[in-house]
Amino acid sequence: MEPRMPEYDNPAIAAILDTTADLLEIAGADRFRFLSYHKAAHAVRAWPEDINTLATEERLTDIPGVGKKLAANIASILARGSFAEFDELTAELPPTLVALMQVPGVGPKKARTLYDRLGVTSVDDLEAALAEGKVAALQGFGDRTAANIAAGIISYRTFGARALLADALPLAEKVAAYLRALPSAVSAEPAGSVRRGKETVGDIDVLVASLDPSAIMEAARTLPIVTRVIASGETKTSVETTAGLQVDVRVVAPDEWGAALQYFTGSAEHNVRVREIAKGLGLKVTEYGVFRIDTGERCASDTEEAVYAALGMQTPPPELRENAGEIESATAGTLPKLITLADIRGDLHCHTTATDGKSTLEANKAKAAELGYEYLAITDHAWGLRMVGGLDLDDLERQWARIDELNAEGGPVLLKSIELNIDEKGEVDYPDEVLARFDICIASLHSGWGQPREVGTSRLLRAMENRFVDIIGHPTGRILRRREPIDLDMEAVCAKAAETGTALEIDAYPDRLDLSDVHLRMALRHGARISMGCDAHEASQMHFMRYGVSTARRGWVTPEVTLNAHPLPEMLALLKRNRTA
Repeated sequence: MEPRMPEYDNPAIAAILDTTADLLEIAGADRFRFLSYHKAAHAVRAWPEDINTLATEERLTDIPGVGKKLAANIASILARGSFAEFDELTAELPPTLVALMQVPGVGPKKARTLYDRLGVTSVDDLEAALAEGKVAALQGFGDRTAANIAAGIISYRTFGARALLADALPLAEKVAAYLRALPSAVSAEPAGSVRRGKETVGDIDVLVASLDPSAIMEAARTLPIVTRVIASGETKTSVETTAGLQVDVRVVAPDEWGAALQYFTGSAEHNVRVREIAKGLGLKVTEYGVFRIDTGERCASDTEEAVYAALGMQTPPPELRENAGEIESATAGTLPKLITLADIRGDLHCHTTATDGKSTLEANKAKAAELGYEYLAITDHAWGLRMVGGLDLDDLERQWARIDELNAEGGPVLLKSIELNIDEKGEVDYPDEVLARFDICIASLHSGWGQPREVGTSRLLRAMENRFVDIIGHPTGRILRRREPIDLDMEAVCAKAAETGTALEIDAYPDRLDLSDVHLRMALRHGARISMGCDAHEASQMHFMRYGVSTARRGWVTPEVTLNAHPLPEMLALLKRNRTA
């Protein structure tokens, strides 16, 4: 029988395009060539429509950055799992080499040298070569480089091997929907860290309620996206997918659904605390239900609400289940009403073709209208970031004039905004008389990794003293799995934000999700306001707002403290520049 070709979704196609780009870079290909694959991967990942639908309707070139050649390559992946250029690359270089580039301290040139000179093809190989002293002995490396790479491997093991939420969540939802539609399934939902909205995810957990476990296990083994069955038993099957992610499917009895969903959603720390509370009440909590210790009687199991109610608690939203105060709040009945995607009235961070964006003002406005937004802040880069085409005063005048024309047409209001660059002294681009003309000013750090903590912190504190800096963008500058955050005194930053009325941003771009949930809770404790923006460089990336909202919910953020959960007049009145004493 001819092998069945697995189905590839958007993240899976994006992963292959990114791997192609990385292999091209390792091979020493022209910069434009490998960057074109990375740009296409970003666009495919962000595109809201399913890639298979686009291919069927011959609309792959609708995706920004996907021309006829890349469309043909994507169609080939969908048809046979690869394409000619990828076949040629993998004949020369093992695909596992791309993992080396995710190790801090190992770029494409070092990855190629390690492969050519030492035969290193994986992170495990690299670790062994380091232990044997072979890396330090290589010309151009030495002890210091070897030590940096060894430290980088620790970082990679901690963060790099995990998937971004934007790749894991759509896959989890797709698997759950597929299984939920089976006649033998009663319910199916994502669980684990993906349901909690963690910024990165290890394995994906999907829970199914059914009276026919064998049918569910067979369906899990034969999911269209499965490339390999890792293990399969009576109630759990683990598979590897075309996106390279592991999915664990568990099946439980319908009358155990609530207890199992609670158990497989909460973090280990949350569940330990729940069990401690239960024990104090003479109860025992397992994945099968809540039981009385003295009699063994099961007193709750069918819904999560029933499980938590049996312990005298409100039901904490999944995103809060980290043992970070949610159990105490649930017991006291004081859980907050967290922000939802429906609360978002506009996006406060996006770029256009005027600087390093790929979409025009018109395209961004059309996307904002499609999303039902009331307003959209156009925040192209300021003059100080010349390497991406930062705007001078003449550029600003032209953009503002076009914004006025578009606003006169009705629809979402485009706000004359900017992303300022914070320099080494904490100053920003443009004089005050120019800054005063913007509707909103975001200020961001675009340098400073490796600076002493007090230096980076002082730059941010100084910037927040500027009366026209309304928002601090992506405050820590982290890039998930690739770049550590700038070392900052975040207690001081959050306190200063509250003191000056400067909002702190959640950059919803999946690689950033900055601020983190931990820093969001810190900001709220100090009384700071929150802003949310996708940092979209292409209009379709405005769909990333859902991941910003997930991070906001993990940080206990409510609509009241979120700038863009307010109607336009209220949002503008809350900005530092418009506040009255």
